[in-house]
Amino acid sequence: MKKLLIIRSVSFQQLDKNIITIQEKYKDYNINLLTHEHGVKLAEKYKMIDKIHIYPYKGSFKFKNKVKELADEEFDLVIIPVTNITGAGFLNVLLYSLTLKTKKRVICNVVSDFKEISKTKIMLMGLQNIAMSFLSFILTGIFSIFIILFMPFKLKSLREED
Repeated sequence: MKKLLIIRSVSFQQLDKNIITIQEKYKDYNINLLTHEHGVKLAEKYKMIDKIHIYPYKGSFKFKNKVKELADEEFDLVIIPVTNITGAGFLNVLLYSLTLKTKKRVICNVVSDFKEISKTKIMLMGLQNIAMSFLSFILTGIFSIFIILFMPFKLKSLREED
């Protein structure tokens, strides 16, 4: 039987809605769930889940935090639920999914639409994020220099008007 893994990156209220659609769409799959330790008890209510895996780290999912229990596991599908339409803001979970052995990755959005996402697309999103952070850093530096150099003159002219 095929295996799928859901990385629980959303609230259980949203997962309640998504999991019904996931179960209908992937009838011939064993469903596994990866959740933080504090979510295990709530996850146990889902009768359709065959196995619950614990993400043993505090905080959000990170690429560097591999789960030893899943190191030798291979999944046919990994599903990443997101709380919006596009998946924006879930780059950390998408990057984490790259640590898992799987044939396919799918984003399941807030309205339970499914969209396949490739390794390449995830890595490009990561590079874009790095580039935007670097650009923000450079522009902040430029504006800071401008403000530091010209603000005293502007403040002096405002003071003289009083």
